[in-house]
Amino acid sequence: MNPLNRQAIERLMHYYYCIQEEFINLNSDCPVLSSSQLAKHLALDDSQVRKDMAAIGVKGHRHVGFDANEVVDKIRQSLGFTQNYPAVLLGAGRLGGALAAYEGFNTFGLDIVALFDADQRKIGLSISGHIIQPLEQLEPVIKRNHIHLGILTVPSETAQELTDRLIKAGIQVLWNFSPARLSVPDNIFIRHEHLFVGLGQLSYYIKKINNPES
Repeated sequence: MNPLNRQAIERLMHYYYCIQEEFINLNSDCPVLSSSQLAKHLALDDSQVRKDMAAIGVKGHRHVGFDANEVVDKIRQSLGFTQNYPAVLLGAGRLGGALAAYEGFNTFGLDIVALFDADQRKIGLSISGHIIQPLEQLEPVIKRNHIHLGILTVPSETAQELTDRLIKAGIQVLWNFSPARLSVPDNIFIRHEHLFVGLGQLSYYIKKINNPES
């Protein structure tokens, strides 16, 4: 299979949820669906749907369509959901704690195996079975468990320093929930979740509703 770009991965995730919710959950008899049905649900061109299906090895049946369960299985295989990949999470505040406690990540293969924080008052406390560890243990845990994914829910002023430590220890993929714009080498993949940017957008549109002339 050829490498997938970010846009293709995002579309595959939309297909995954759409098929699960609109086809499989509503029909237990191994439903089939056409590219035009899927395109209509997601406001896409059906030729794009067919290209994406071909890219992950799904072959449609002429005048029948795609097997919904096969599509879901192929997406899971293509995106790596069938594998288990451990991760470390830095920042045991409310957001970090919520992420550590979320059991739904297991569906996608994500396994948060260690939780770290700089606050000595939190060390030794447990969040959903995760014992909060001191940052001094960060590098040994990463290397001992061959971890490649790091999740950041730390303040912006410490985010870059911790990012540098993670990369030096062997982390190659980062999921950043901090407001900091991080600098990483070209070979490191980073996904930014800009919660404050989203909040700003929401606030703006609420303001427009309340003050349409402003």
